[in-house]
Amino acid sequence: MTDVTPPGSGRMAASDAMLPQRTVTYSGPLTDTNRWDLFQARENDIFVCTPPKCGTTWTQAICAFLILDTNRLEGNLMGEISPWIDDKGESVDVRMEILEAQTHRRFIKTHTPLDGIPYFENSAYLMVYRDPRDAYFSLRNHLFNMVAPVNFDIPQFAANPRDGFRAWLEVPFEPGTGQHRSLEAFVHHFQSFWQFRHLPNFHFFHYLDMKKDLSAAIQRIADILQIPISAKRLEELYQAASFAEMKKSASSFVPKISGAAVFKNEESFFSSGKNKQWANVLTPEDIQHYNRRINQLLSPAEVAWLENGTLRVSATIEE
Repeated sequence: MTDVTPPGSGRMAASDAMLPQRTVTYSGPLTDTNRWDLFQARENDIFVCTPPKCGTTWTQAICAFLILDTNRLEGNLMGEISPWIDDKGESVDVRMEILEAQTHRRFIKTHTPLDGIPYFENSAYLMVYRDPRDAYFSLRNHLFNMVAPVNFDIPQFAANPRDGFRAWLEVPFEPGTGQHRSLEAFVHHFQSFWQFRHLPNFHFFHYLDMKKDLSAAIQRIADILQIPISAKRLEELYQAASFAEMKKSASSFVPKISGAAVFKNEESFFSSGKNKQWANVLTPEDIQHYNRRINQLLSPAEVAWLENGTLRVSATIEE
């Protein structure tokens, strides 16, 4: 299957001539990228790199089903199978012990921009993005479902979702701040990887494309990982990775800390999987505000891809 590359702006950054470099340490209440200092790479490691609520768990699950040749996980995805190295909820020694003990091809989660993680030429990087508005409202649902109470003093998550959304649009990005919740931080994550889109081990996915054609997404990941699958196996994986099946088996996929529950309702971790839930909340003025802000940060072609995915945008578009 052809590897579809999202449209670009046609501009080549100076860094395109170089390989990615880890230049920023990100630290926040939940994460610390200093933990990567203890990581020992192996040939053919896989990194699932996304902003929160853009299909991280979904992509990890597909990797798990393919690599472990199973339709059902034995153990918790993040806690035992595909660790989140940056996360401070578990000892870094425990995370490294899990990775060192694994004999299968390893696949690792991170929400950190590319400038905060190491780059390995022999590893595969799977980047997944989503309409930023969908990501914001999905994150609200995610935080309100957590056992730890939401801090309404954070403007981006004000009790009124419209107030929170407008704050999220305007809060400036601060390099090095972990869990930085803003549109500009989302865009920085995207741009940190996007400028290296020419690298053969970088593969971009879009949540909407995965929703519209999950079989194609599974096949593409299998091709990237060089795992042959039959038509029958593809159908089995389609069922295993469906929203309904993953929600039914939520306990296997929902993050846990030392085995303890993080969410009030684990099934609600898979809230609905629907896009454009914001359309019934935001006013035309809110949307106009968003459009103005996103177009200040990205080119029209980049905005089109982030909002719509590759299936609606020609891969040849350039400015």
